[in-house]
Amino acid sequence: MHLIPGIIAFGIYSASLIALGAVGFTLQFGVTNALNLAFGSIMTAATFIDFYVGGGSTNIWLGIGIGAASGAMLSWFVGAVVVRSFTRRGSTLFGLAMVMIALSLIIQYTLEGIQGPLSLTYHEPPVSSIHIGPVVMSGAQLVIIGSAVVLVLAVHLLLRYTRLGLAMRAVSIDPALSRSCGVPTETVRTLAWLISGALCGVAGVLLGLSTGAFDSTLSTTLFITIVAAAIIGGIGHPYGAMLGALVIGIVSEAASAVWSPDYKDVVAWSILILVLLFRPQGIFKEFASERKLVE
Repeated sequence: MHLIPGIIAFGIYSASLIALGAVGFTLQFGVTNALNLAFGSIMTAATFIDFYVGGGSTNIWLGIGIGAASGAMLSWFVGAVVVRSFTRRGSTLFGLAMVMIALSLIIQYTLEGIQGPLSLTYHEPPVSSIHIGPVVMSGAQLVIIGSAVVLVLAVHLLLRYTRLGLAMRAVSIDPALSRSCGVPTETVRTLAWLISGALCGVAGVLLGLSTGAFDSTLSTTLFITIVAAAIIGGIGHPYGAMLGALVIGIVSEAASAVWSPDYKDVVAWSILILVLLFRPQGIFKEFASERKLVE
């Protein structure tokens, strides 16, 4: 029983990082119907930009600002320039997926060349410990949790209570009907790329700050976990991504506490396999069923 508070606390912390990426990934896919396989590389690129622009500072608020701006711009380039150029030329979904994988590798190896032979290391910040009952967490971890909650809540408010959110939901459900009703679908898609990229960049910077030292492969594993959370919750469904992140975060932390930290990612991917086997539509199945992504 003494393990439960720690599992819940650190599970929420892990879920916070996963949720930021998963919500951005699934929101963009739901609105644009384009699978951004360069998402993980954009996360890492945002971390590199924050490191060099911020001079290696561990100021979380500065990092969030730089990460959001750089991630949004990189994502806009991928969506508005690369994806749009290939879709206008009639590229198939498979062909577009190959382009995105190639772009991801280009970004990764470019960052590797910039990085050089050694990992990059943020300046070591003063560590502050906070006791929450029997659990001891750092101040930075609590700020990361709080930041993720605020950003995810902002996405909820955007989708539910703004005209842009209504337009995004309409384009996600029926792009052709939305266009005929006067919704500027291309503008909505561009904004979806920007919002997704901002969340992607913030997730990458927070991951880099939490690890301290990083290299060009920083987000490789987390990206797979992000995709797992999005699929578990129901691809294209932001609220499902939040729930999927929470499930993976708590279950993987439980595996880490009971067995070994080496099993965290194994458990996350095992959950994904089970979901794909028994409920491939995810927890919230509406989008996947309507788009016939799975039978």
